[in-house]
Amino acid sequence: MKSDSRPSLINIVSSDEPLLLMEACDVIIHQARQAGVSERTIVDASDKPDWNEIQANSSSLSLFAETRLTDVRFNKAPDKAAQNALVDMVAHVDEENLLLIRLPKLDKRQKSTKWFKAISAGARLQEIWPPKVYEFAGWIHQRAEKLNLQVSMEACQVLSEQTEGNLLAAKQSLDKLLLLYPESPVDVSMMKSVTSDNARYSLFLCLDEAFSGRGERAVRMLKKFQLEAIAPISIVVNLTREIELCNKAALAGLKGQSPMQSLAKSYLWESKKKQVVSAVNRLPVTVWQKLVARCAYMDRLIKGQEKGDIWQEIELCLWMISGQRIWGRSA
Repeated sequence: MKSDSRPSLINIVSSDEPLLLMEACDVIIHQARQAGVSERTIVDASDKPDWNEIQANSSSLSLFAETRLTDVRFNKAPDKAAQNALVDMVAHVDEENLLLIRLPKLDKRQKSTKWFKAISAGARLQEIWPPKVYEFAGWIHQRAEKLNLQVSMEACQVLSEQTEGNLLAAKQSLDKLLLLYPESPVDVSMMKSVTSDNARYSLFLCLDEAFSGRGERAVRMLKKFQLEAIAPISIVVNLTREIELCNKAALAGLKGQSPMQSLAKSYLWESKKKQVVSAVNRLPVTVWQKLVARCAYMDRLIKGQEKGDIWQEIELCLWMISGQRIWGRSA
């Protein structure tokens, strides 16, 4: 392996922002390849892997590769079996078996646990936070500069307001600008033309309409996604995140805390907080709990573990969120 670009033997990247998590991990994977790693094994914890088999494979050298990187991905905090497996995998890391662990953002209590201290003790740990509201326009401007795009700060502010903290949506708009205006300065009017096109029937606008109580418009957008053969998994992932956020705020009300108070420390735009509060006040907590369960059902449906019409299920959720009570007591 080349010592000038050698990655750490153990890399842990923790973030709730998918774009930043993916990009940080891509850098590590590139470094590993440059250093001579010739094989990468991806372990998706959401697929309920056999951890005993994973442990055995990660500690044995492939016959066809000099070095290997095991890329372990979690979309929620590891359970007990996964924790034990990670501790064991870390103990067997060496020059021939590197480890990359992707985790959601962990709180102080989780980072104080025995298993996390064990895996992070000798690791390179990156905890990645999304830009704050007042930093977002600057983040967009910096990203545009890296793309060699000439975008005014005023235009970056427009994109910041249009995407409201959604880094992936901002990235997609910059990518589009790069195609349309690779050598031209981008002003406010040019930015507005691009963002209005993107927002007309965007997934995020669709969800915003539902959570704002405008179910008819949200469903109309959903039907357009279906005609365009948009992958339903992208809709379900974002819908699940929004519903879980509302459920958390609704549950806080049972403890005597207002929904807005429960969001005080969250990294949400004020407009988003108000939208969540409006949705939470529209429906009782029991309905939010049913919606969380329905999201789990839709996840299984996409994976082929249940039978049904995924588009119909998403539509039912959008109507429900907007205030249309279309499920009976047994839902």
